[in-house]
Amino acid sequence: MLHFIKILRKGGRVPFWAEMYVVSLILSAAFAIYLTRNPSLLYMTSQLASALLTSAFFFIYYGQIPYPKSIVTPILMLLFILFQEVWGNRHLYDLVSLRHFPKKYHRLMLFWLPFLSVLFIAPVIWIIVQVFKHYFLFI
Repeated sequence: MLHFIKILRKGGRVPFWAEMYVVSLILSAAFAIYLTRNPSLLYMTSQLASALLTSAFFFIYYGQIPYPKSIVTPILMLLFILFQEVWGNRHLYDLVSLRHFPKKYHRLMLFWLPFLSVLFIAPVIWIIVQVFKHYFLFI
């Protein structure tokens, strides 16, 4: 993991928060694999590929990886990420259902789960929009 961070720092342009966010993406993929009962090899590779492709958007935006010549590459990356997070992880939705929590916490969880989800996803959305903006401004 430390070697990975040294590679990021080599360019010198990636902010510290982005480095930590990329590390948290990879750790969350590993945690999703851990939560899955008997994960298949396909699921494990797809989950890690989704985290790495999401990280690649950060690397592209901060200049560690050059922008792909065609917009097709980032579109395919985004489609794979969305497919894996929505369809590949569908078995994890039951883990965040409210039926496992006592009734007195339901209102609180109905606020905090979406709030924390949006808070975690917001930087990824912003970076992806910035990458796509690059293509639309230079057509």
